[in-house]
Amino acid sequence: MGGDNVVVAVRVRPFNDREKAKKCQLVVEMPDGRRTGIRDPNKSGDDPKWFTFDYSYWSHDGFKEDGNGYSAPADSKYADQRKVFNDLGKGVLDNAWAGYNCSLFAYGQTGSGKSYSMVGTKTNKGIIPIVCEELFNRIGEKKGDDVDYEVFVSMFEIYCEKVRDLLTTKQPPKGGLKIREHPKTGFYVESLSSAPVSSYKEIEGKINEGTKNRTVAATAMNATSSRAHTIVKIKFNQKTKKGGGGTTTKTSEINLVDLAGSERQDKADTEGDRLKEGIVINQSLTTLGRVIKALADQQTSKGKKGSNQVPYRDSALTCLLKNALGGNSKTIMIAALSPADDNYEETLSTLRFADRAKSIKTKAVVNESATERMIRELKEENLRLQQQIGGGGHSGGSEELDALKRQLAENQKEMDNLQKTWEQKLAEEAGKHSAIEGHDAAMAKRRQSVPHLWNLNEDSALTDVVVHFIPEGEVTVGNKSASPAPSIILNGMAIQPQHAVLHNSGNKKISIEALSGASILINGKEIKGTTELQQNDRILFGGNHLYVFANPTKKGVDKELTYEKAQQEIAQNSGLGLAREGGGAKSKEQMILEDELVALMPLVHRANAMAKELGRAVTFEIVLVSPEARGLEKGLTEAVWIKVLNQSDDTHFLWEKNRFMSRYYGMQEMYENKMDGDSDWNLPKERDPFYEPPDSEVFIGSAVVFLQSLSFLIDSEEAFPIVDFSGNEMGQLNVSLSPCSVAGKEIRGAFVEQPKELVGKNFAFKVKILSGIGLPKRISKTCCKYRFFGEKEIMTKTVSGSNPVYSHENTYVYRPVTDKLVDYLHNSNLYVTVFGSQKGRGDRSSRNSTPASTKSTPLNGTHKTFNRLQRLLEEAKSAENTSVSIQAIETLMQVESNHH
Repeated sequence: MGGDNVVVAVRVRPFNDREKAKKCQLVVEMPDGRRTGIRDPNKSGDDPKWFTFDYSYWSHDGFKEDGNGYSAPADSKYADQRKVFNDLGKGVLDNAWAGYNCSLFAYGQTGSGKSYSMVGTKTNKGIIPIVCEELFNRIGEKKGDDVDYEVFVSMFEIYCEKVRDLLTTKQPPKGGLKIREHPKTGFYVESLSSAPVSSYKEIEGKINEGTKNRTVAATAMNATSSRAHTIVKIKFNQKTKKGGGGTTTKTSEINLVDLAGSERQDKADTEGDRLKEGIVINQSLTTLGRVIKALADQQTSKGKKGSNQVPYRDSALTCLLKNALGGNSKTIMIAALSPADDNYEETLSTLRFADRAKSIKTKAVVNESATERMIRELKEENLRLQQQIGGGGHSGGSEELDALKRQLAENQKEMDNLQKTWEQKLAEEAGKHSAIEGHDAAMAKRRQSVPHLWNLNEDSALTDVVVHFIPEGEVTVGNKSASPAPSIILNGMAIQPQHAVLHNSGNKKISIEALSGASILINGKEIKGTTELQQNDRILFGGNHLYVFANPTKKGVDKELTYEKAQQEIAQNSGLGLAREGGGAKSKEQMILEDELVALMPLVHRANAMAKELGRAVTFEIVLVSPEARGLEKGLTEAVWIKVLNQSDDTHFLWEKNRFMSRYYGMQEMYENKMDGDSDWNLPKERDPFYEPPDSEVFIGSAVVFLQSLSFLIDSEEAFPIVDFSGNEMGQLNVSLSPCSVAGKEIRGAFVEQPKELVGKNFAFKVKILSGIGLPKRISKTCCKYRFFGEKEIMTKTVSGSNPVYSHENTYVYRPVTDKLVDYLHNSNLYVTVFGSQKGRGDRSSRNSTPASTKSTPLNGTHKTFNRLQRLLEEAKSAENTSVSIQAIETLMQVESNHH
């Protein structure tokens, strides 16, 4: 196993369907079983960046499916599930058998193939099920009179720093299970259940039970499964009888860890967000990166003073992985890689993470001791602890006393466990195993004859885990607060006490009735009243419960439906124009846009549901913003932004995708804290992820300024409409353009018949942002931003009022004028974006001017037109203009006439 170094493997998956449709470029290469290279798709001439690992697994292509659906190698390069197990999983088993603690964890972004390597599918089993199966195969081969083998399994997840036991149906304690530290064995999860198992079938049943509990809890709590770390812990004891009586116990703990998706939070779009530092998308994963860096630095600075302190205690995950990363464990890491060019940055980040991890060393020892000695030592330690507790032999207060009592209880529990026979432990669990096996068998049989719903989840490992049957008659659907209790209980956001009724007429006609106020989508379309269900219909209840309808008494049950396909049809029915007219092929840019919409739509839906349940008067809506509306001269496609409406303040904001995602994770945690009964869930405004202060900068609109006159050396002054992302006019922007000498003197009366006459001569051009007219009443202050011919972005001063006077000018000097500049002036436009802050509803004064979108009576309108003309003249004077353009006056008159 390569000594005490962490063994590191990387594995690249095939293209998925979306990547194939987008014709993605392959950026990963593996010329042999050790080296991995990655090419920057934006720098095709550059050499690949190379990394060397213990194993580089090529699983991108070179395979074929056999008769059982197993992906078998078609050439020698392809690494199948069995090869990965032989290289990594067998080493885990060998070390466990020798009495070492072992850890194997999978790292990578969501969708990179972590779960496939760790868990696999029914036909392509991953490392976890094969390790479990092979463990019991070896026990069967080696079983003898002088050795007893004991296997225990635990399964838990870490989500938002809370630990949840997945093998119990008990309500988790507030804040999750506690992590404690034992003076000898290190960190452990207090009160974590540990089930004895005597066969692979039993351990498989326990893992399936844990997966189902995880699915139900994630759906009810609105949890994003890709943010959770799932850990299967197997404890393996070998008790050997000694010749003179007594036994020796060899113990190994096997930790199999499927880490959360390693997406990095893109800070580019969260600049200026007051909460960007307060919301950590995944504290455990961030801390894991810091721990691995600190450990790697320690290896390179051995013997030097002031070597890095390793921050194990900064997160729940790193506490529990302390042994795996720097203590008593033989450790393996498998990093999953996405092959496509649009995941280049994430894949490069994963490779760098894995490269650091390979330098870490652990100090594994065989965990073997006489059982009697272990019991004796525990008794002695308990006696010492009792004396400390009773005799006051501790210096601290109640906190230290509680710690001593906890340690005493844990020691007693361990001692009782050592004294129990294996048969006693199995007998205690036997009833549970038989009940689970009987339930699973009965459900599988019933699914062959009774219509039912089966769940879809973004994590494929959690899909088809929850099943609800629809027997003949009426089946009610609602939440747990309903009385009487509904037949199908769905908890979580936007589920009403009485949500729906399913009607089954002899298994031939099954219909669903949406009750008053209930949100139900079928195949992406909202329904009202009663609708007959068809085979394979996708049904979304509320914000988070997505199911497929199956009627086994009829043909055509499709088990290949996915969460992604269901979300795509919801996006296509959203009214955002995703469907292609004429059914033509989509460009790669359109498919990227569609992927973003498919990913964001359920989150926006849930954000609205969370806002409603938490009493926040805020709504969220997806909008598509063109490059021009964002002040860009050109762009490939629209950007997906989120429109935020605060109904209390009557303020509007636009959040870019990454800002929304950051806030969304904060909303999730706030919602979960309330569901957990946390009294501090209701955060103040300065920490509330739903709240945006009125004085935050907001995009108001953009004005398109025509530059063509400058190419003929003609000055111009016009009022251009300020248009928001939806095409609504938000006011006017007065802009003046003047050709100048290089000294800055404006050229009047000069004219060229052909713009090419400017090439090779020295000229300057002056841009003046004079003023705005008729901005909305809710706007408090504004400024303008623009970029002329690729120069650095310019910003005007910030000015108050609905009719701001910017009095801004900037001169651009060119010695000489080039063909490119002439082409820019003749054929391009200047995009000026207007940003501002808003006034809350209570801060608005009736004296403010009426916004461009507000209607008024004809009489008032005439008076206001006069006032606006007067202001226009005053603004011109303040900007030292001796004239006001006729077009500006005509535009103002046209705005007023449109209002009336």
